[in-house]
Amino acid sequence: MISYNHIEDYLELLGGHTPGTLVIVNPPEPPIINLARYDITIVESMSAHTYWGGALTDRQADLAVRLVLKYRKQFARFGIDVTPAEIPQFRKPVRVVNRSKQIWLDDERIGVRFPYDLPMIKAIQEERNISQGSMKYNQEEKVWYLAITESNVNWAVTWGEINQFEIDPLVQNLFNLIMECEASTYEIKLVRTDTGYEITNAADSLIEYINTKLGGFGPDNALALIDNSGVLGYTYDDNLVRPTLLDIFGSKRDIHLPMTEDALSFLFSYAELTNRYPICIYDPTMSSVNIDLSRFAEDEIVRFNYSGKTKTCDYNINYVKVVYANKIPSTWNYSIPLLVSTVEMMYGGKRMEWINQAEKIAYCTNTKLREND
Repeated sequence: MISYNHIEDYLELLGGHTPGTLVIVNPPEPPIINLARYDITIVESMSAHTYWGGALTDRQADLAVRLVLKYRKQFARFGIDVTPAEIPQFRKPVRVVNRSKQIWLDDERIGVRFPYDLPMIKAIQEERNISQGSMKYNQEEKVWYLAITESNVNWAVTWGEINQFEIDPLVQNLFNLIMECEASTYEIKLVRTDTGYEITNAADSLIEYINTKLGGFGPDNALALIDNSGVLGYTYDDNLVRPTLLDIFGSKRDIHLPMTEDALSFLFSYAELTNRYPICIYDPTMSSVNIDLSRFAEDEIVRFNYSGKTKTCDYNINYVKVVYANKIPSTWNYSIPLLVSTVEMMYGGKRMEWINQAEKIAYCTNTKLREND
């Protein structure tokens, strides 16, 4: 009887190939072995792969041995002995495939490795399209590399647990830290202490600014600290004792008020309390008939007409309490502690400059462009 040295030889016979003769032009002969219907496709695929010089993977090698021994009797009818397949030898070293499913920390990125699996490939590709942080596949290493972002860590660990990945404790620890932060309330908030005030979770630059520009955190500086919360981006404890006027703005930078005498009176009183002078009023619609400025002396008011001109060119900004402008002057180079606008459409040119310069903004209109404001 005829025998062969390698499993690939028997496999190629099953697939209709003649072992050891590489025929490029002619297709393989019909197999001498009558294969079961469910074996045909896999045998054709694997035999063609080895016939053209490929190596089998570890799983393919095991399957090839089982197939050869399965058809022992048919081989014997053609005088072929498959006994060597009981102690299999391979023409090329069997390629061992890493089938582990792993997620690990690789220096400053997250590595994700898994065997070929179409649903998992599709899932990670879909996440890549919306992820906050890069997700790239390394073709040579067969590894996905993810940037270490909160979004990527959350997704990788959750997805990995669902698909039973082995997850590196370092990655799991990052995930746990994120969960702890999300579970805790994070606030940048002004609170009272035994010695005065402090802002929880405040950046060093914010603390330095308050100490150098706003008078610090002493017990007698509550007014400035509360009033500047909306300007500097922190909130304040509702239990802090404060004048009611400060709640006009609260922790907001801009508000919407109706065009009424009461609303304007509150704004003027607020500016007086907090020393937010000059109050810069932008009124292109000539709502001055509704704006009572009688509480201010005339020499405390500077008026700019529709040409952006003023008759009081010799004003001292340090003594001005109200700047009333039908058109914003092109020469304005001063700060704007409080801006009152009778329109919400503040786009383009000097109007945008005033919006950007203003510390506090009150839109005094009887209609609103944005109902959710």
